Amino acid sequence: MENKPIIGIIEMMFAMLLFLIGSSVIFGLNLSAEKASWIVSLAAGTIGLLLFQLYIYLWKHNNYRNLSVILKRNLGKFIGSAASIVYVLYFAYLASRVLTDFTMFINNTLLYTMKPFIVKFSIFLVIAYTYMKGLEAFIRSAVIIGSVTVLFLFLIPFWILISGIFHWEYIDPIFEIDVKKIASILPTMITFPFGELIAFLLIFPYLKPEHRSAVSKKGSFIIILFTLLLSLFSFLTIGVLHPELAKDFTFPVIDAIERVSLFDFIKRLDTFAVIIIIFGGYFKISIFTFAGVNLAKSSMPKVKPQVLTVSILLIILLLSYTFADNLSQHLEIGLKFVPLFIHLPLAILLPFLLFIITFIKSRIK
Repeated sequence: MENKPIIGIIEMMFAMLLFLIGSSVIFGLNLSAEKASWIVSLAAGTIGLLLFQLYIYLWKHNNYRNLSVILKRNLGKFIGSAASIVYVLYFAYLASRVLTDFTMFINNTLLYTMKPFIVKFSIFLVIAYTYMKGLEAFIRSAVIIGSVTVLFLFLIPFWILISGIFHWEYIDPIFEIDVKKIASILPTMITFPFGELIAFLLIFPYLKPEHRSAVSKKGSFIIILFTLLLSLFSFLTIGVLHPELAKDFTFPVIDAIERVSLFDFIKRLDTFAVIIIIFGGYFKISIFTFAGVNLAKSSMPKVKPQVLTVSILLIILLLSYTFADNLSQHLEIGLKFVPLFIHLPLAILLPFLLFIITFIKSRIK
């Protein structure tokens, strides 16, 4: 299945940023490291940058083909096909998890009285419509949405600092490091969200040929920018809510921004944070959906594309009902079980094996 080059590097950069923001701003701060949370974010981003370069290496040294081709070339047709189907389910599962994340988030912050099914199904219909409109239209929208998001991301820290709600004593000493605590949290923050960038191995092949060489540098810039923003928001959230209390909030960033009051009459600036999070969630679910459907089409060319599309969309919707009944259980699964037993083997270990095989093959040639 050939991929028509339809995406420019600028659109790809904004899509990556929105994807990384996704549910990370809600659940990815991992404030259980308390004062060292911002350091954990920096460390995770550094390792995430190396992981991203591994993905780029696989893509470039397999003739810029998609994940299905990479798997079959390096693992053989039978094992590669089986692994492709596993990744289809992996992306569908992640899309369904993020769908549930945002259903619960919207129900808890905006639409308190609306039934979760209505919220979830409404989001699902938007994602399905997005897929039907095609990847090109979706990715192009990233420039506009991403520009608004970046503007808010830089304004919010400024608002927090000038509003007087930030307490320097909460984060003093700044470099208080608990190595054991950092080591226990770091693996989760590497796989979520940096390991999830493996989904872009189904998006990169759509890049215009003249932009392919820029992916490594431009993508690295986005990861560095996101890492700095994630670290900054961890730092500010702790300074507003207190390190020992911040980890107990369900949505700490929202709670921190909610306290901002400018000039005693501009309030409820958490609305801007909610907008950013909704933008990121929309892009993250959509990217996983495109990745899952495109991989299914590439892996099973004999099956009608319409059948595969409808099947994957239904799987995403149905899987979103197989998780926990409440937010606490859902987060427990997402932040403890998923990184270790799903992300680690599929986003790190298998890609590393593919890297070794690809490297050896390139050396032999």
